[in-house]
Amino acid sequence: MQRFLILFLFFVVPGFSFSQSSVDETMKILDEKSTANTQEKIYLHTDKASYTTGETIWFKLYSTIGAENFLSNFSKIAYVQLIDPYKNIVKEVKIPVLSGISMGDVLLTDTLTEGSYHLRAYTNWMRNFDEAYFFDRVINISNGRSDNTVMSSTLNQENNQSFYTISLKTLAGNPLSKTSVQYIFNDKGKTIDKGKETTDENGVLRIKLSEKTKNIPIQLSYENQTKNTVKKTIVPKNFESKNSVQVFPEGGSLLPDFLNKVAFKSLRPDGLAAPASIYLFNRNQDTVGHVKTNELGMGSISFIVEKGQSYSAKAIFDDQSTTSIDLPASATSGYSIMVNNFNDQKIYAQVNLSEDLIQNKPIYFIVQSLGKVFYISKQNSSKSELVFSASKAEFPSGILTISILNEQFKPLIERAVFNFNRNGDLPVALSVDNQTAKPKSKVTTTIHAENTSDSVFYTFLSASVVNMKKISDDLNAQPNIYSDLLLNADLKGHIESPGHYFENIEQIKLQELDDLVLTQGWRKINFNELATADSAKAFVREEGLSIMGYARKLGRKAPVPKANVKLISTVNVMDYIDTLANDEGYFVFDNLLFPDSVKFILTAEDEKGKKNIDIFAEKETYPSTLKNKNSLLEKNDVNEAYLADINASKEFFAVLENKGLLPKSIEIEEVLVRRERPKASPNSANLNGPGRADQVITAEDLETCATLEMCLAGRLTGVVFQGGIPFSTRGMTQMQVVLDGMYIEGDQLSMVNINDIQSVEVLRSPGYTAIYGSYGGGGLLVLTSKTGADAIRNYTPKGILTITPQGITPAKEFYKPVYEVGSDKTYATDLRTTIHWEPNIVMDKSGKVEFDFYTSDEAGTYRVTLEGIDLNGKIGRKIVEFEVK
Repeated sequence: MQRFLILFLFFVVPGFSFSQSSVDETMKILDEKSTANTQEKIYLHTDKASYTTGETIWFKLYSTIGAENFLSNFSKIAYVQLIDPYKNIVKEVKIPVLSGISMGDVLLTDTLTEGSYHLRAYTNWMRNFDEAYFFDRVINISNGRSDNTVMSSTLNQENNQSFYTISLKTLAGNPLSKTSVQYIFNDKGKTIDKGKETTDENGVLRIKLSEKTKNIPIQLSYENQTKNTVKKTIVPKNFESKNSVQVFPEGGSLLPDFLNKVAFKSLRPDGLAAPASIYLFNRNQDTVGHVKTNELGMGSISFIVEKGQSYSAKAIFDDQSTTSIDLPASATSGYSIMVNNFNDQKIYAQVNLSEDLIQNKPIYFIVQSLGKVFYISKQNSSKSELVFSASKAEFPSGILTISILNEQFKPLIERAVFNFNRNGDLPVALSVDNQTAKPKSKVTTTIHAENTSDSVFYTFLSASVVNMKKISDDLNAQPNIYSDLLLNADLKGHIESPGHYFENIEQIKLQELDDLVLTQGWRKINFNELATADSAKAFVREEGLSIMGYARKLGRKAPVPKANVKLISTVNVMDYIDTLANDEGYFVFDNLLFPDSVKFILTAEDEKGKKNIDIFAEKETYPSTLKNKNSLLEKNDVNEAYLADINASKEFFAVLENKGLLPKSIEIEEVLVRRERPKASPNSANLNGPGRADQVITAEDLETCATLEMCLAGRLTGVVFQGGIPFSTRGMTQMQVVLDGMYIEGDQLSMVNINDIQSVEVLRSPGYTAIYGSYGGGGLLVLTSKTGADAIRNYTPKGILTITPQGITPAKEFYKPVYEVGSDKTYATDLRTTIHWEPNIVMDKSGKVEFDFYTSDEAGTYRVTLEGIDLNGKIGRKIVEFEVK
């Protein structure tokens, strides 16, 4: 059977024109547009903001829908990806979403390069819209396990020559002197330039830049003191040396003879805030206004624009540098808008009209979000100033659009505003039973509804507990559930320190938020395209997982129409489903749910029952990773910035290794790099080159074994076999098998004739796996046959294909030590940073819920962060701190 899910709303209104339509008809079309373009948002609550390799990112996923942030039942599958500094997806988990809620984790293996990573989350449906509205969080990951070095890089200019000065040291601060460093300027996978330099006695080297390389990322590779290959990356710096200022008239234009507001944004060359004093002058150099921007470089000035006058602004930055910019010329005919959003009860808007536009025609004032209208009123353009107002209680929290439309419902002027509805805030309280606790003592946390008559009951929450003494980040400036769902999900461009605006939810920074929305673009509907029917969406919403592909005539590109395709589970070969391919040979199995690493068999027959068919499974596609609005936060020299975190984690990792909770992979790598490697086959498809591997097994080593699997199981260091499939002991991840350059399934090793194999190469360290990108995440076994032929052809019968599609990643349980008599869940030395992670807190009709945890051995200020959403879309965040002495 063939199942296709069509999830778009197609409508055509015959003879429709705005000049003849009623307000009701237009509102209906707006509502249909809003429904057809349903907006999903995703927020991940993580246990902390930065990590070091060997740790796990724990997260709770909240998926909401629409401006009201109702928990979404729209998409049932979410994708969470970890993107490295080279813009490669190095980790991905697929998780089921039930009523807008899910949870998961990402293990940070010690093969990861230090640097700024992006944690990204989205649904398939969200891909129909701008990727800028995906969940995205920059996460700095340091590496103190396979790396063990600290890089410090600076951009310098000397005699018109630009270069990076790079210092390399051990974690203890000793220079890596006389170390050979290879470097590659890599632009989106293309090598622009490369070379090799050697550090001096102080561990310092210089890499010269040219016009073609100065804005290109640099990949560095060298050996550390234990002879492990270390990878580093340098994100290019902005070569502009001057601060700048940007100007944003309210509503987009200035209108003479009226009060106008202009917002300013002052920036450093890297695009981040540079606080400044800004002075506004007319052409006579008379001071018209002045503002001192906030710490995020934003401020605004209101002034009356004189007809025929021109204006400029001068910014004086904190470093005493200056810059000037001309304001846009005022319009001789048009509209302007002034919004007052600082009243607790109402939003006020004044629309100003030039004299030629006072025509006594209807002008509509609409407050909406992506076509969903919350308020509409009308006045005639009978005077130059029209004042509108609307009650804030009618609007949800978040970014709203004020649209001023003419009698044909064409936009005259628009303006984004931020609204915070107190009724949309989650009324819960958070407390701990003891404000001063002892090390390794039990702490009970209580969550209860502040308003028992409220609909807060049946609220979904998550909580993290961290030792602030071991956190280098400014957690108050980090994104949170308020900033992501109410700002990031609708505003374009990077928002610096988004948590700043919500540090105290009782005193929302409305003035600063208003300056923010004046200086950012926002997601909005195009009124000029209202009469245009929505096209079919390229990406459907997912009820489950899908497996799709094509049936082709054997050895040809011609399709096999109406082919009968079966999907058979290898867990139970009697368990299968079937479908018919369409006329192009395309088939799809959808609405599936299966765990990751499960193998399936696809079989196909034509209408006559013959199996002379090639089956091709369609590969999964991913959104682009090359552009990101938060790339301004990417850092160089992460190990240096988080050195204290690395040293703290290394001590704790030793405890975990001794307890068997973390593999001792680093010691294994040190042994491997010191051994003399046998010679690999010269025909090897190893992308690093034949023999460049952690371990090589030759044909001579295989002579005494009956089967390949039997021989390798006892000979490969750091590799174990489960069900015939090789797994790396580092994280117990499945390894990719490559036979004569072709990727094959791990369990097909049993079908390979041992007498045909010339060499087997094991790639586990980051120096060898990095070149394979996402395929190298779990390590690789590279097999080379004695003939170099495509051996896998002998093992693939007609009309059948074995596949291992990515399935649902099961969530792990956070390890919670218990320091009670008789407990075996203890640490001899407890040095945790994340003290506790509680992702599945549900408050029911009792209005109260508790959880407990045990403190570690270390004193300090402990912070409990609680976030969540209830069934009515109310979102909340609470923080409580206590001391451990």
